[in-house]
Amino acid sequence: TFRQGGQMATNGNYVPEVNFAALVLTLSSSAWVGLGKIADPISGEVKKDLKGAKYTIDVLLMLREKTKGNLSTEEEKVFNGIISELQANYAETVFAGDHDDQDHDDQEEPSTDSRTTSFAEEKLSESKMTEANKEKDKK
Repeated sequence: TFRQGGQMATNGNYVPEVNFAALVLTLSSSAWVGLGKIADPISGEVKKDLKGAKYTIDVLLMLREKTKGNLSTEEEKVFNGIISELQANYAETVFAGDHDDQDHDDQEEPSTDSRTTSFAEEKLSESKMTEANKEKDKK
């Protein structure tokens, strides 16, 4: 039997309370798995899926935009912290070239609303421009 409030399910597994924080933590866990920072809870494997991680981060950004003004100060603070941490780790992984995401080279960027363009996407673009300028200065 499924019950709200952090109770036990009939299979003996703990079921967290159904609330906004649980949703955000579930999504952030999915992004951490995609970044290869934690093991997939089902397979137990650590495997990167940067496309999936980016999509999940973009979903969190969209949720932040849609819930603006409806969260408590504490919820907003935690939510922003989670998003910032994920964005920084995504950018770090991409910049370091530390990815074994098999379709990274040919991956299509998920379409995003201009208000929810990810921080990592912006930083990646800035990094490419910086590299191009360095190459230009060498010549």
